[in-house]
Amino acid sequence: MSTTSSVTGSTNTTALDPVVQKALEGITIKKNKSSLSQDDFLKLLTVQLQNQDPMKPMSDAEFMGQMAQFSALEQTKELNTTVTNLSQSLGFSSAQSYLGKFVTINDGGAGVTGIVSGVKLASGVTSVTVNGKDYTANNITQVEQTTGTTN
Repeated sequence: MSTTSSVTGSTNTTALDPVVQKALEGITIKKNKSSLSQDDFLKLLTVQLQNQDPMKPMSDAEFMGQMAQFSALEQTKELNTTVTNLSQSLGFSSAQSYLGKFVTINDGGAGVTGIVSGVKLASGVTSVTVNGKDYTANNITQVEQTTGTTN
């Protein structure tokens, strides 16, 4: 006699095979989760290996394919982090060119003008300081040289 466990969602209940239930142990399923994390992938692969039929083990090609997918996932994640860091760095570097310049900033429909006295990078967002207040650098609509400054 086999037993089944169930996973209860907000609107339905689905009976699961004990092997599948074991594979899902420790995996947190969040509402609207559209992909598995690296840890989820490794847990599922480990359970799959532990529960494979000894008379029909997973082929080398199939195992290598899954490992290649995992490797590609890891590399994609690292590349995404690198590109994000590069983007933030470039945004900060380009915003430094506004220092000492007269700018106009679109602040929710109102135009704010003044000289940029500082540049900051906080939580991945580059901001400029104008008239003692910080504004997102992406909202700058006009840049002018200040009188007597040549660059």
